[in-house]
Amino acid sequence: MSNQDLARRTAAEVYFDGVDISTSVRKYLISFTYTDNEEDEADDLQIKLEDRDGIWLTKWLNAAVEAAAETLSVSEAAAATQYKVTAKSGLNVRSGPGTSHGKLGALAFGAAVDVSVIENGWATISYSGKTAYVSANYIESAGTSSGSTSSADGTGGSSVAVGDIVQFLGGHHYISADAASPTGAACSAGPAKVTNIALGAKHPYHLIHADSQSQVYGWVDSNTISGLADTSEDSGSTIGLRIQAVFVRENRYGDGKDTVLDCGQFELDSVTAAGPPSEITVKCTSLPYNAQIRQTKKSRAWEGYTLSGIANDMAAAGGMACLYESNYDPYYERVEQVTESDISCLSTLCRNAGISLKATNNILVLFDQAAYEEKDAVKTIAKGDGSYLKYKLSTGESDTHYASCRVSCVNPATGTLITATAYIEDYDAENEDNQFLEITAKVNSVGEAQKLAEKRLRLQNKYERSASFTLPGDPELVAGVTVMLSGWGSWDGKYIIKQAKHAIGSSGYTTQISLRRVLEGY
Repeated sequence: MSNQDLARRTAAEVYFDGVDISTSVRKYLISFTYTDNEEDEADDLQIKLEDRDGIWLTKWLNAAVEAAAETLSVSEAAAATQYKVTAKSGLNVRSGPGTSHGKLGALAFGAAVDVSVIENGWATISYSGKTAYVSANYIESAGTSSGSTSSADGTGGSSVAVGDIVQFLGGHHYISADAASPTGAACSAGPAKVTNIALGAKHPYHLIHADSQSQVYGWVDSNTISGLADTSEDSGSTIGLRIQAVFVRENRYGDGKDTVLDCGQFELDSVTAAGPPSEITVKCTSLPYNAQIRQTKKSRAWEGYTLSGIANDMAAAGGMACLYESNYDPYYERVEQVTESDISCLSTLCRNAGISLKATNNILVLFDQAAYEEKDAVKTIAKGDGSYLKYKLSTGESDTHYASCRVSCVNPATGTLITATAYIEDYDAENEDNQFLEITAKVNSVGEAQKLAEKRLRLQNKYERSASFTLPGDPELVAGVTVMLSGWGSWDGKYIIKQAKHAIGSSGYTTQISLRRVLEGY
């Protein structure tokens, strides 16, 4: 916590694979930008560094990690045990051992964390250079932090953790939610990635192919794993490097308290060097372009699945968590994925169902926009109130503005027509200029057709009113929250943030938000 007499300022904290390199980065920092998207895109992180001495160009990663590692004593390193976060929606980091203590930030699903001690259900860790605490109920042991390669001992995950690359000796595979009795064709031996662990189960480990990520092994016996695979050949590579970032607005209100914006977990995407003057740009994404879920083209089918079930399958195969936040969960008798990546297939399913998809913090989030839009506004931006630096208001329609949407389907077995129609809030049946959207989709009931019609109408019309504002940095303004506009004429009303870009640069900390008008009545 800042001293309340200190000047108000914002600091960026950066972690490479759990190592705090904030001090190393700050003296070279040109700009630090976090882009938070509401839907259909991955979140991004960009760090731009001055490199007149060539340090970052020649050995940017090693220099940073080694400098940060020097702050950890030998005794501390030996005592710390590495764990991995199992909470699918992320794990809160607190200033003390209990929920009554303040939140310092959050750790992503699958994030590695060094724990020095666990007492009374709380694990002691180091976070932002401070002693911090997380609930021990949402972490599992990943072995010692020294990286020793012990063999699996059949105890359901005491020496092998989710995300580990193991040596698979060959055996059967089985695709099911039940890990008790795997059956099926034998799979070839080789390295594989652990995607799930069923503690205490007869067949505790779920694996996927570690090279192409194209073959799902399914649940396997403990005795088919010889231990962690040798990955020393890749030890110098930065591909797969996990990066976490936090904005800390110190003493924001002059009361000595800091406001924290936890940007989440990213993976290194690219490093670019340019000049003169010499600059290094590090780009990171919450859904890497080389990730299996984005790159690997697959052909498979799901029968008797819901959308949430398909999304959970794809997330697990990609080593991610899945968070489904909608009461509407369409059921499919059969879905085919033909030479298409998981994320592309899932995006199409979500779009057709009127569900929004977002990749963030190692989580696939599927949500109902209407529920987000109903939340209370976190801020009111009034014309001339001095709360903003720049603004832009616009109207635009990517397509025709529709007054209604009808979804229809003919049941092939009975010949019965299933149909339902949704209307905009101020629908005027006498208006000759009304435009109607016709959708043919497979639905099982009138109620399902009505829900789909409402969602497709919303998606088609949602960009009728839009705005953008640049404001002094505000950690509360993130994608998915709502704000009110007042005094802007026909633009007055409630808006949802579809993108928030937080940046620290020569002009200080700023937040740029892109807004779209909340759709009401349907």
